[in-house]
Amino acid sequence: MAYFDYDDKSSSGAENERITVLEGLSEDEWQMIIRNAQNIAFSDGDILLKEGEVDDAVYIVVSGQVEVIGSQAFGRVKRIATIDEGSVFGEVAFFDANPRSASVRAIGDGSVLRLSRKGFEQISAWNPNLAQQFLFDLGSILAFRFRSEFPYKI
Repeated sequence: MAYFDYDDKSSSGAENERITVLEGLSEDEWQMIIRNAQNIAFSDGDILLKEGEVDDAVYIVVSGQVEVIGSQAFGRVKRIATIDEGSVFGEVAFFDANPRSASVRAIGDGSVLRLSRKGFEQISAWNPNLAQQFLFDLGSILAFRFRSEFPYKI
């Protein structure tokens, strides 16, 4: 399994639809990503991202599971999505560098790779093809998530 398999069975009518990103990378290419990213271990309940904070990194779930949560009235929290091992979160702020629109909380123990914009620029300088594949794959995830959230045709 690649680090970036994205599998969401809640997609409108596409029970077996599967998006796999960065499939087929060599060990050297994965090592380049790992060298330019920060490995972060987490425990159950840890907050990995806070709504409103400014951060230009994308996170790759290496092991474990996280949930995207948003605040509601009266201090209540609503689960927006669950992100499993092999997928990513934080991709919107990676592109636009605006404050985070939701928080991300750990479900159990695990680890993520945090790839900042600066780390991505390092990868891009040394391996433009890997950087291009990474951007297209993030774009595919964004498109999939957008279409899942807004299934009407635009």
